[in-house]
Order: sequence, then structure tokens, then C-alpha cells
Amino acid sequence: MPQFLRIITGDAKTTTNGLANANAHWSCTGFENKVQLTQQYPICPQGSKVVRTFAFQSCWDGKNIDSANHRTHVAFADPASGVCPNGFQAIPQLTMRLVYNINPPTIQNGQVKNAYAVDGFPEQLHKAATDHDDFISVTKNGLANKIANCINNGQNCA
Repeated sequence: MPQFLRIITGDAKTTTNGLANANAHWSCTGFENKVQLTQQYPICPQGSKVVRTFAFQSCWDGKNIDSANHRTHVAFADPASGVCPNGFQAIPQLTMRLVYNINPPTIQNGQVKNAYAVDGFPEQLHKAATDHDDFISVTKNGLANKIANCINNGQNCA
């Protein structure tokens, strides 16, 4: 991955901008292979935790480490084929998986009580689709390749 490459995934202002760049996926531990919500937070059953997952863009234009919107210099690979769009080359895909231990809301008389929002902005109505993440590649001297090789070989990389 190029040093100082900057990427943003998701959109903190989907209430204003629409859902075109929304990318957060929400689920519950034990249900991630069955449920992936994008526009609402899950209410997880007892013993299960809330999971937030992002898969960053895995294609790069090969020349720019950033762009004005932090998006146009990177792209998502085609979901079916895994191929990058024309003019883009593959880079390692960063996937973030965060697990939260949240007291689940309850529903009383059709109303949600004790609702929660993770990383939501008040002006965007605390909606789940507004979640986003930023990434800057700051490794140098081949460290990124050493890390990738270690992980790809199934080694303990501590």
C-alpha cells in the first residue's frame, strides 16, 4: 500500500447527501453471516454484541495518495469478480470489525426505549448509515509488506 495513502469509507452525512457512499454494516455476534444492516442499528439478543464492519476500497489509481473528496483516487472492486475498474490497481483491503457491548433497547407498546447510537452525529439524526472511517497508511521501510506477509502466512505477528 502506498505510504500516506488516505482513504475515507462511508459518509458521515448520509441524511444530507443520500446513501451513495454509505458503507457501514451492522450486525450481532453469532448472526454476521445472516444479517448485515446498513440503515439501522440492530437489536441483538441477550448474549450477543453489536458488530460494526467496514470494508475499505481495495483499488487505487496508482498515482494519487489523496483526492479532494478522499474517494476518487480509490475504488471498490467489482463484488462478483473482484476485479478493479479500468485505470485502477489492486491494493490490500482493510476491513475493520468493531464489537460493542451495548445494553439492548427494549420495545414497549411499539416504541423503542433506551435507543443507542454509535458514532452518530446529532445533525444527521444519529442514523446508522452515517457511520464512516478514515485510513492513512503511515508505514515505511517495507513494514506494510512485512505485516501483510506475516498475516498471509498465518503467523503470530505480535
